[in-house]
Amino acid sequence: MIGFFRKIRKKLADDNKPLKYLRYAIGEIVLVVIGILIALQINNWNTHKQETKELHNHLKNIQNNLRGDLISMEEARIFRDSSRSHSQTYLRIANKDEITIDDFSMIENSDYKAYYDLNFEPRTSGFETLKNSGSIGKLSGTKIEVSLNEYYYLVGKIIEREKSFNHNVETLENIAHSENIQLRNFEIQYNTKNKEEYFSTHQKELKELLNNPSMKSINFRNLGSDVIIHYYKQSEQLANDLISEIDVLMGNQN
Repeated sequence: MIGFFRKIRKKLADDNKPLKYLRYAIGEIVLVVIGILIALQINNWNTHKQETKELHNHLKNIQNNLRGDLISMEEARIFRDSSRSHSQTYLRIANKDEITIDDFSMIENSDYKAYYDLNFEPRTSGFETLKNSGSIGKLSGTKIEVSLNEYYYLVGKIIEREKSFNHNVETLENIAHSENIQLRNFEIQYNTKNKEEYFSTHQKELKELLNNPSMKSINFRNLGSDVIIHYYKQSEQLANDLISEIDVLMGNQN
């Protein structure tokens, strides 16, 4: 392209002998400026293309993290919700005038006992890498930046809540263990040979076991997990929105 301009410039210069060298000098300057501008534009295009590619790689990693979080949060939410239902059942049975074999088996064989631990562990590698890279600046002021900060703030609240919640439940469980409450429940469920006779003659012991303050407190405490469940639902919605927003952004920048 520069050669083409040179031919034009030379032709113009040759048409007027007195101005030949002045035109030649001006032409050389113009050619140099055009060459620099073209080189800068190409460099800017290449730099923008590389920066966009790096940003997309970070966002894809974040999407993968979010998809993993969604699976974990759904499992955690289902567990917490089922555990709350178990606690409601436990407290209802504990308050009955007569506790049956089926009642006792229902709460002892449950997979959702109140003192079972559960911890949601978010995948943050993609977001941390993005924050430590120069690519984070390209999201400044965008909806994605706001949503990312909101999502990981909410995830932090979940971790904080779960830590406090599990600590309280663990403390109460340790008290129940020290009083052999759970061991005695296990023995009744699995080592009692004639359960019908036992349940007809030991209602007082059964009610005392189920109404032990530590066990009732564990289950009352577990009913308060609705706050954590609400956080799960909010986080799931945010994660799904973020995945869609990232798809739109990457589609627009391709």
